[in-house]
Amino acid sequence: MITHSAPLRPRTTLRQEACELVKRALLRGEIGSGEIISANALAADLGISNSPVREALSDLAGDGLLELVKNRGFRVRTMTIADREEIHAMRSILEVEAMRLVARRGLSGAEESRARELTEQSVQPLHEGLTGDYLDADHAFHMYLLSLLGNARLSRSVGLLRDETRICGAFINMPSNELVACSTEHYDIIAAVVAQDEERSADLMRHHLEFSATRGATRGDAHRAR
Repeated sequence: MITHSAPLRPRTTLRQEACELVKRALLRGEIGSGEIISANALAADLGISNSPVREALSDLAGDGLLELVKNRGFRVRTMTIADREEIHAMRSILEVEAMRLVARRGLSGAEESRARELTEQSVQPLHEGLTGDYLDADHAFHMYLLSLLGNARLSRSVGLLRDETRICGAFINMPSNELVACSTEHYDIIAAVVAQDEERSADLMRHHLEFSATRGATRGDAHRAR
């Protein structure tokens, strides 16, 4: 059940708000693989009309997180081994080369400070047991570095792939020490990019992505199987 204790914010549309709420629930494991989401029921929970909710769920289906089930609603995608392998292959192609390009470009002093700030924001929640907040901060770090290339299509493509990786809370119940080890790799990536060491930046990102492809996926499967 997805609920919202406060009025939806006027700065965004109801469609965007509903999309954000469902996506957050999906990525934090509050909705499980294969579950059906009814647009009518969700609209009633949120106290808004059906149309923006149905549009939001259609948007998430277009992003690959849900799939339409005729006369029932929208079902949460079940990620197969083949799906994860495809996603890992795509992320390796896009993000490894992107990090090489970011290193070639280099970071200004302000950009380096921002990247380090985002890394700190990803480490701190783990000390407080807030894994969901860590995952949001981790996403912000990676998307920030990608944004420096100024390629909106690249950023959107990687963002969607990252969301698919995290669907159904694949990392939400992982031990903090494993996630801390992963998050501190951000410091090495920043150092390599600042030094404009293209090969090391690419190699570090390649290694970094192995976490999602192996440890994260395995833990997520174990959690969903219980």
